[in-house]
Amino acid sequence: MKNNRFVIFLLMGLLAVSIILALFSPSIIRKKNATAQHAETKHMFITAKGIVESEERIDASSQVSSTISALLVKEGDQVKAGTPLVRFDDSKIRSQVKMAESALFEARSRLKELESGYRSEDVEMAKSKMQSADAKYVEVRDEFERQKRLYEKDATTLVELRKAEEQFKRASAEFDESKTNMQKLKKGVRDEEIEQAKSSAEKADSELRYYQASLKDYTLTSPFNGVVTEKFKHVGETVDVGTPVLELVNPDKLRIRAELEETDVGKVKEGQSVEVTTDAYKDKIYKGTVYKVLPNVKRKSQRTFDPMASFDINTQVIFIRLEDFSGLRNNMTVTVRFLQ
Repeated sequence: MKNNRFVIFLLMGLLAVSIILALFSPSIIRKKNATAQHAETKHMFITAKGIVESEERIDASSQVSSTISALLVKEGDQVKAGTPLVRFDDSKIRSQVKMAESALFEARSRLKELESGYRSEDVEMAKSKMQSADAKYVEVRDEFERQKRLYEKDATTLVELRKAEEQFKRASAEFDESKTNMQKLKKGVRDEEIEQAKSSAEKADSELRYYQASLKDYTLTSPFNGVVTEKFKHVGETVDVGTPVLELVNPDKLRIRAELEETDVGKVKEGQSVEVTTDAYKDKIYKGTVYKVLPNVKRKSQRTFDPMASFDINTQVIFIRLEDFSGLRNNMTVTVRFLQ
């Protein structure tokens, strides 16, 4: 009898334990799962795709509208700052330089002549010319007077009188001109004439300098030490001002340009440590630091496997410097992991 009671109590105890486990075990399991998920989330990192690029990159563009006459470098060439890269047809500007040189020479010669004053032989020549004009003036004046008297007596025609009158007017004008020139030579050069000649010389000099400076634009040079990575134009092609001809990059000043998805915006800060990996070196981890976070978010088009389909995403640009760029090359893709 006692054994039966013991069995009954044992069964009742087991039943009670089963009921308690059934009621409380789900919450315990959920709590454990939440704790595990929290621990897992705590160790998750933000990642982003990035690309290796040069901090110094430029599209070497034409400063003139002309035709490419020579490409002095090819893709892959290393160049120094100031190295000639492209030459454009400069035949027209060279002609303008020559004309400007001639104009400057004439302007300076005129100024020198005025500053030196008139030569004695110039004065004598002007005096002789005035005397000749005076003699001719007296001669045609007398003839004109004679023709008037004859015409009054009907001893000559109106045609002869008009002819004598025209000759008198021309002789009078020539005499006045020679007289004015002689008076000018006697008085010497006016200060206003010298100042005007100086102004003309300065203007001619400025024009020459302008054309000489413009001539330099017909040779495109490298702005920094770098490598020619791409050629956009060929010899014989006509370009306008601002047309890119070559791409140059400085391989010694690399950085990582990462694009953070919109959902992670605000979670990355300047000075934050990163780890960078690339498919080219799967076992290597590059250490680096975020040095710039652009404040704006930009929309970009994302391609899919379907070449005809795409979708837009919003991204924030992050710039990163690495402790070591060995093995990395311009335009290589990388994966960036932002450490907490």
